[in-house]
Amino acid sequence: MQAPTLIPLDTEYDWDREEAYTTDKFFAMTDKVATKYFYGFFHPLGQRLIEGSLCPDELRFLASQEYHYFASTTWWNAMKIAQSDTLEQQQLLFGPFIDELGYNLVRQNGEIAHTLLFLRYCEGLGLKKNDVINAVLVPSVILAVTELRRIAYDRPQFEFIACSNLVVEKMRPIHYRKLLKTFSTHYSWVPESSLTFFKVHSELDSEHTSIGRRIVESYAYSKRDQDAIFSAILRSLSLRLVMYDGIEAAMNYPNRVGIKVWPNFPREPWPHPKKS
Repeated sequence: MQAPTLIPLDTEYDWDREEAYTTDKFFAMTDKVATKYFYGFFHPLGQRLIEGSLCPDELRFLASQEYHYFASTTWWNAMKIAQSDTLEQQQLLFGPFIDELGYNLVRQNGEIAHTLLFLRYCEGLGLKKNDVINAVLVPSVILAVTELRRIAYDRPQFEFIACSNLVVEKMRPIHYRKLLKTFSTHYSWVPESSLTFFKVHSELDSEHTSIGRRIVESYAYSKRDQDAIFSAILRSLSLRLVMYDGIEAAMNYPNRVGIKVWPNFPREPWPHPKKS
């Protein structure tokens, strides 16, 4: 049997270089790698979703696995603010945080929390709310969600913003605009009223990306910090590709081990609030 081979990720970024790259050159490299290896276009499961070749049960399974990933965004955005180094950064990040938390909190007729919008999408697929929240998860989803939370809590703020704003939020406007077209042509059985989650992100995330780049750029003046930023982008790409690897494997090979989430996931199991 021939030994497996891996094709190195395509980037010209030089880890041994001592001199910092110019801002334009550095962000050109981050943009290139984020665009090429974004899971929504690069991963085979992401490609099938965009092509419209997932059957209804596969679409439901994917959504049930993605729920806890998307449900964590309010905590991630809260930590961007909590880990900020200046008042200006907090002010820049407040708007995106409110977007995620629900603009209905501060404006009449504002959109509800993005987590709830994703649940509305799941319900449009025919899934029940409690079944989604309590779904058995593939191990790669557990690891992706908890690792992103660890980076948000434990690493410098600009590293997590690189993980988030310079990768997924950069790509989501393009990704979700194409996905909305796919829903209209290939998944037309999904009610349009349940697709607000994708419509909102196809518009808002362009602004979030520019905010994130402004903050990250203020730290990207030394090669050491550029290394930290670039490694954060690679970790971001990797953990999402791994998450989709696990979901795809569960689709292709039934009866794999899954994890029934503990109370208060992805936080520690105890203490957790008493259910009302």
